[in-house]
Amino acid sequence: MTFADLAAGDKVFVDANTLIYHFAPDPALGVACSQLLQRIENQELYGITSTHLVAEVVHKLMTIEANTLFGWPLVVALTQQHGITRLASHDADFDGIPGLTRYAPV
Repeated sequence: MTFADLAAGDKVFVDANTLIYHFAPDPALGVACSQLLQRIENQELYGITSTHLVAEVVHKLMTIEANTLFGWPLVVALTQQHGITRLASHDADFDGIPGLTRYAPV
């Protein structure tokens, strides 16, 4: 079964890799993942994910961005590196997840 096989109205759990392949984007799997997220955004499908999974996605996108921007190996701990405050695109990616809103404590 592929994402294209999902019928209108289906509920689907969106795993971290789907979001990472969409936002990174992955040359092999990015298109299919983007199409799935578009179907969810258009409310053709009902997408479900978890908070800890979104945190994992944001962290992975931050490491990809750091690797691209600074040439750091992906295994380097980001908190030990200077310039981490210059990373920003992972934050915009978070805002691009359809139907997801940030919790703002009062």
